[in-house]
Amino acid sequence: MNFPPNAPSNSHFSSAEHWSPADAELWGGWRESLTAEQRSDALLPLQALLSGLVAFRDWENQARPGLGTDFHPHLFASRAGYRWGLRLVSRLRSNGAPQSALVDMPVGEPESSLRALDRSLGDALRVVERVLERPRVDAATFQEASDLFLDELDRNPFFRPPEPLEFSNAAELVQPEGLTPQLETWESEAARTATMIAFLALLRDHRFLGIADGQLCEPHGIYRSHLVTAAVRRELRALSHFLLVQGVETFAGELETRLLSVEAIATCIHAKSRSLLNDPLPERSAVGTNALAAQRMHEGIVELRTTARDAAKKLHALGRPPQAERGERQSERVQRNLHQEIWAFRLILQAFLAKASAASASQARSHDGGSLDFAAEFLRHFRLFGLRLSRGTMYPR
Repeated sequence: MNFPPNAPSNSHFSSAEHWSPADAELWGGWRESLTAEQRSDALLPLQALLSGLVAFRDWENQARPGLGTDFHPHLFASRAGYRWGLRLVSRLRSNGAPQSALVDMPVGEPESSLRALDRSLGDALRVVERVLERPRVDAATFQEASDLFLDELDRNPFFRPPEPLEFSNAAELVQPEGLTPQLETWESEAARTATMIAFLALLRDHRFLGIADGQLCEPHGIYRSHLVTAAVRRELRALSHFLLVQGVETFAGELETRLLSVEAIATCIHAKSRSLLNDPLPERSAVGTNALAAQRMHEGIVELRTTARDAAKKLHALGRPPQAERGERQSERVQRNLHQEIWAFRLILQAFLAKASAASASQARSHDGGSLDFAAEFLRHFRLFGLRLSRGTMYPR
């Protein structure tokens, strides 16, 4: 993700959205026309499902199939997702006016995109049902059937799922005052923006995992749960990669403790997202009878959801301004430690100068140059103290 280099401080929240200003206004107005129940019980699950259908095509976001795998279970999952999507779209379109009265009337966005999505889901469902009649389905056939829907979804301007670490519903996840004021004390613009993006991603994944968990008690819900968790695994992989690979550079201007905390968060997310939810899709005959598979998936979702929640709390704590008294004590402790390190470095420097003088005198007497091991030892000490001292004393590099 590319961050704006000099965005104003009050734009961190809006920069997380992938809309253009005009589209954002249309989307916001339409979203506000929905009831709170429609937004929480239909719009967010629909966004989770569509992101899951995109992610489900990639083997990295699910249990990797073996050679010769029959992909009927994957098509069962897609069919369950398309049927679920049609029900969610129907709930979003029930805003008081009969749908039959609107069929021939021109509509604006994003209602027009919602109708297009309804048609795409219906077409995809019919395709999948025909393919399921085959005695065996290979990987290429499954992906071709998926691509027919995904290609149309990619052309849908308002319901095309955002890429990982991009958002179309940030306001549904957290209010701007929930985090941005705490980031204003940070010096690095990139670190502030990266923290906001990571925080929103973790909140979204926490919500998506809650949706996935809720589906497990529904008929064929384990298939829908697999779709949603595929979206979560995709985004957590992207988030951990970003924080681990680019985090050092992004957070270099901030406190060392913040950098170490971000690395620890990313490492934990990476490990959990790869180790959990790796069970294969159940066969159709086992759905509804294999309670053990649903229980294992529930436990994996709960553990991963806890990981996402704890990581979000740690990120939130990084931006929290300390209390005045605590800040004064911390400042005094930092200054005391800095003075101690300055004195320690002075002693090391004096010892180096003394050894260098002795080596020079020895060379003048014996012409053998003496041992210069002390130079390498001093270099190690300099590397240990130098960066901390230059930062602590604001000495220009």
